[in-house]
Amino acid sequence: MLAILALANILSYLDRIIVNLLVQPIKADLGISDTEFGLLQGLAFGLFYTALALPIGRMVDSHPRKAIIAAGVFVFSLFSAVSGLARSFGQLFAARVGVGAGEASLAPAAFSMIADLFPPERLGRAMSVFTMTAFIGIGLAYIAGGATVALVGAADFAGWPLLQSLAGWQRVFVLVAVPGLLLVPVILLLPEPARRGRSRDGAVPLAEVAAHMWHRRAALAPFLAGYALITLSSYASAVWTPALFIRAYQWTPADIGLGYGLVTLVFGPSGALAAGRLSDSLAARGVADAPLRVAAFGYVGTGLFGGLAPLMPSGDLALVLFAPAVFLGTMPYPMAATALQLATPNELRGQLSALYMLVINTVGLGLGPILVGAMSDQLFTGPDGVRYGLALVNALAAPLAMAALLLALGPYRALRAQLA
Repeated sequence: MLAILALANILSYLDRIIVNLLVQPIKADLGISDTEFGLLQGLAFGLFYTALALPIGRMVDSHPRKAIIAAGVFVFSLFSAVSGLARSFGQLFAARVGVGAGEASLAPAAFSMIADLFPPERLGRAMSVFTMTAFIGIGLAYIAGGATVALVGAADFAGWPLLQSLAGWQRVFVLVAVPGLLLVPVILLLPEPARRGRSRDGAVPLAEVAAHMWHRRAALAPFLAGYALITLSSYASAVWTPALFIRAYQWTPADIGLGYGLVTLVFGPSGALAAGRLSDSLAARGVADAPLRVAAFGYVGTGLFGGLAPLMPSGDLALVLFAPAVFLGTMPYPMAATALQLATPNELRGQLSALYMLVINTVGLGLGPILVGAMSDQLFTGPDGVRYGLALVNALAAPLAMAALLLALGPYRALRAQLA
């Protein structure tokens, strides 16, 4: 079951990230600016992704989670295909809204299912396996995407009238939607895990949910602030790193796909797995705030390496520095899911996970991509100006995120003690 959930996560990130390799042809065909492209990857994707987070979270806590995930995979795959039919900025914007709406269901439902499948002492590693697949999806999007952009663009697709009439970047969107549509019936065949430790059935009243969150604000507020900063930097890097290599180092999409894709594919999952193993090891020694400690101290190095990498004089040197940045940058994500599930009653796990997704993606998706794009358009206006905006965002976000997560340690330990 974990493997199937992980595969769904891989496909969600494949659909989400592959657009980043298509920056140049999309801009040329649709006549859009860097700021507008930032809107496509930020506001467009995040609009319904964040708006639907809390309603879906309530559904996760009281409805079959496999059906919620299957519906989400169907929707994001369908709208990925629709992205390939777009003929204007407005149409592509609307299609990316649909992709975000579909992907909003996956994380809260999967986090809740995994917490019921594995005992607390193994939860860090289980969440790491699920979370690392995001970086497998990103790596595959870069590796396969770079090659696919070249191959699909050159093919004539004789006998396939729809694909034959589309531009290369449009064909890519249509083709990457197919695996997700095939996975939907497999998800529906999964058994629904029993909800362990639940004290009552049905949905918890909204007033009670709000009160729960308010009384735990001393831990939740710095926790969410820290992860919002982490996500802002992560999405800015995911969206603009391909453009950095194209503009500053004159790499082709295929070069970027192979180089940066391999770095992400190797160092992303290994960072997530290392975080899970370290967290479970600390937890076994009685460290109640282990997930947050691993996230805080691991991520701070991303600011150093991620801030320096875009400023390197060559693409090869930049790639060398991106490797530790990716490794350390993946460590916080499985720790967020682990920390939330361990400190939240079963009846509220979906809704707390949804609140987490709402906050981090409102900030990360809403500000990260457009912040770097706006800097490139308005402040660093040279051909390679994107490198300075990306370096600034990475260098500043990491230490601020670490400080916020350290503030959450004491209140988080108190929450764990209440549930013990």
